[in-house]
Amino acid sequence: MGCFQSRHRGKKKIAKLPVMFNTKGTPYLTEEQRRLVSDSWQEIKDNVEKVGVITFMNLFETHPEVQNSFMPFRNLKKIDMEHSAVLRSHSLRVMGTVDKFMSRIDSQEKSRGVIIELGQRHDGYNAKSDYFDMVGPQFIYAIKPQFAERWNGELEEAWLKLFQILSFLMRKGLKRAKNAK
Repeated sequence: MGCFQSRHRGKKKIAKLPVMFNTKGTPYLTEEQRRLVSDSWQEIKDNVEKVGVITFMNLFETHPEVQNSFMPFRNLKKIDMEHSAVLRSHSLRVMGTVDKFMSRIDSQEKSRGVIIELGQRHDGYNAKSDYFDMVGPQFIYAIKPQFAERWNGELEEAWLKLFQILSFLMRKGLKRAKNAK
């Protein structure tokens, strides 16, 4: 179709990595992984809207059940989705949350609190926690072309682990919200 997404379509399955946990059972990134995601995030921020839209477009294409769980996106065709202001808005909010997390990455309590609260809010949307894990691989799919030959296994592993941590924290928040009822 000539759009960025169709030129970069790839169906490579990204392996799930074991997540390191600290003594409290909370996953974490190594210092080197934090450096890798922080440095690369500075470049990604320049294209954050495009990255967000590609992330969700690919998520909805590879997992249509996720698209149908979003009320505004139910039964929308791909072409309508690509030009949807609602999708752009949602993508920017998600990327804004990643940015907030990244800006607090050296302060674990603050960064974790932001994501746990977001998980709690997702209870009100009847979100399925299984869907949280699907975002990371789609995000990687969206950012990989930006790094071209600089992309490597260490950078991919760092981003996958970061999104595994985000999913873990979102689930924790969702569980808290459900238990509070």
